[in-house]
Amino acid sequence: METGTGGGVGGRFMNHYDIEEGPGRWYYGLGAAVLVAGCVYFGVFLWQNLTRIGDNLTQVVVPGKSQLTLSKAGKYTIFYEYRSVVGNKVYSTSQDLSSLECSLVSMDTREEIALSLSTMNSRYSLRSRAGVSVFDFQIERPGDYELSARYSGEQEGPEVVLAIGEGFAEDIFKTVAGGLGILFGSIALGVGTILITFIKRDKARKRAE
Repeated sequence: METGTGGGVGGRFMNHYDIEEGPGRWYYGLGAAVLVAGCVYFGVFLWQNLTRIGDNLTQVVVPGKSQLTLSKAGKYTIFYEYRSVVGNKVYSTSQDLSSLECSLVSMDTREEIALSLSTMNSRYSLRSRAGVSVFDFQIERPGDYELSARYSGEQEGPEVVLAIGEGFAEDIFKTVAGGLGILFGSIALGVGTILITFIKRDKARKRAE
């Protein structure tokens, strides 16, 4: 019996043994599966969490007066939803809202809360809703507040939707950052698995040769 590592029985045995020392080909499939699963979960994660964030906004139809129950102290943002749905009614209005005047007062103390123009110009598009930030305000204590809105100069205008939320822009940023972490993490893990498998199998093949 030949004992060399050439074309004899011993050589064939060594070739088979060295190749099997490397990872199996199924690791390529595992890496690809991680990539696909990561992309799918990225989409599901964004969809579920952005939808939840949108549900946390309180919608009101203006012009008119509306009561708001604000459960936490802190900074709030008023968004103008130029594409929206309230109840069964669909709203699609101009993105220009410069002629609408708003005021906010505490229903407990009748103190007027200062509204300032939003500096972040935050925008969102969630399913059938899309909006842009218009005002920011700060409250020191939770409670009931009255939001009043009318068009300047007593002019008439269409009904539009305002949405009020606390920490909305920060929640969107955290959600998107978390989704990107999932996406890039799965890409790194999937591509890394494929590359390591290729390198180790290539080394095993070269040793066998």
